[in-house]
Amino acid sequence: MTATTKKAAIIGGGVIGGGWAARFLLNGWDVAVFDPDPEAARKIGAVLDRARASLPALYDRALPPEGTLSYCDSLEAGADWVQESVSELLDLQHKVYAQIAGALPKGGFIASSTSGFKASDLAAGDAPVVVVHPFNPVYLLPLAEITGAPELRARAAGAGGT
Repeated sequence: MTATTKKAAIIGGGVIGGGWAARFLLNGWDVAVFDPDPEAARKIGAVLDRARASLPALYDRALPPEGTLSYCDSLEAGADWVQESVSELLDLQHKVYAQIAGALPKGGFIASSTSGFKASDLAAGDAPVVVVHPFNPVYLLPLAEITGAPELRARAAGAGGT
């Protein structure tokens, strides 16, 4: 990763996680995917094929050089953006967040793709969570619903956010 390249960690490589991986990767970010499914690379590869075929048609300029895609055997640390897209099971999400929390940089947070939980339901321990629920397909629609719990908005404001 160069000084100007951003890195995204995608936790969960299903349809939504694969879409996030494609959106970041095709916009020049390096992407590290964690998904224990042995079919994750194949599934994300299929999403990337569709994204590479369709995304350039939406822009009146060339896309930036594609980032680098990697797969991790453990939850990735050192990312500028952590996007969680695991199954919508609250116990599973809390378990994943607890594992991610220790690797978050100071002021970092977990962006959740959830469509069924509030950020306050998802927050576990010291892992701040913001819901960043995408429209689908993620790689084509640059829209997301963003919500956070009041205590997280205050934390973001204290870190220079709004």
